[in-house]
Amino acid sequence: MDMAGAEVERRRSRWISDGIQVSSVPWADDREWLAVHFSAAGWAVRLLVEVHCSGHARLHFTSPSESESDSASDSASDSELGGEGQAVQESRRLASVEAVGALLDEAVARAGRISLQPAQLIARTCTTGWLDWIHGELWLLPDQLLRIRGGVPATMTVGLLGPELATPDTFRTLAHDPDAIRSAHRTNKVLPLTEIANARIHGGLTTSGMTLSMADGTRHKLLWMSTEPARGLLRDRLLPLLGPRLAH
Repeated sequence: MDMAGAEVERRRSRWISDGIQVSSVPWADDREWLAVHFSAAGWAVRLLVEVHCSGHARLHFTSPSESESDSASDSASDSELGGEGQAVQESRRLASVEAVGALLDEAVARAGRISLQPAQLIARTCTTGWLDWIHGELWLLPDQLLRIRGGVPATMTVGLLGPELATPDTFRTLAHDPDAIRSAHRTNKVLPLTEIANARIHGGLTTSGMTLSMADGTRHKLLWMSTEPARGLLRDRLLPLLGPRLAH
């Protein structure tokens, strides 16, 4: 853990010169873990990084409007970091001390780009066309629609068990990073609702979907299993926005 602390100190002067406020490094009494807080004037979030001697790390992104404790605990929870719906926590596995430095660099860079956004998961089987066989998640944000590609295992699981969106975990706070979403895969999509020129929502026995034309002239297709709630939710959200420019 001393080496992990050294990774923080090695970067401290660079972070400060970049205008980032960095806390001291609080240690647990048994020195089993350490934590460090980051914030900056231009950021939409605050960042807390915890590193544990077990090789695990946790990243906490919180709203800057929420109070943030000056100390961290081994069991930091959403309630301790601003309340439910105000924080996003991510867990990582660290293979080496060098990975600690890489994680710190990545987390600080991301914190400068992301914002916390309330979102509803409206489909787990979303594809971008009939030739796209890999399912993804379709998220409805207050002002954007996101399609985030999954993977083969997730596609196979949904194919075998079906999409279970009747669970209460369809509303979440996302650490939203549009550039990272777009660059992660060519089939990922970030679609601002106010930039939709026109759209058509259609339903079928097994498959439903939507085609969109954007203000910049690009066209997009989204498909999902008809058992999912995306069709009705999108119609209700887009109809007041698009009016006669929405066919449904």
